[in-house]
Amino acid sequence: MKVLIVDDDPLFLELSKTFLEVFHNIPSDTVDSAREALKILEKVSYDVIVSDYDMPVMNGITFLRTIRDKRINIPFILFTGVGEELMHQAIQNGANSFILKTSDPKTQYLELSKQIWQVVNQYNH
Repeated sequence: MKVLIVDDDPLFLELSKTFLEVFHNIPSDTVDSAREALKILEKVSYDVIVSDYDMPVMNGITFLRTIRDKRINIPFILFTGVGEELMHQAIQNGANSFILKTSDPKTQYLELSKQIWQVVNQYNH
């Protein structure tokens, strides 16, 4: 399994990659923009995309719409600090899951790893 994490915060990317790989045995690549993610998705295949919402140039929902318009059907998890009002918008645009960032990294990455396994298992069946 391989995950692509998209977030404009380099510290958050590093933390996410470390937690997923070290504590949850989920290999991941990181990119700091949706535009960069789109370039990588042309060459590399992933089992899940985990994306922030609040990013410059292209937000997480626009990124999600763009990959769905390109018929890229990789499971997509919106992982954001922006409130739950985005959840409906994310799901309507084809997100498989929505997770709110919290101040407790251990709990939030446990939840994220569960969601990653869940959407991958659903997608592969």
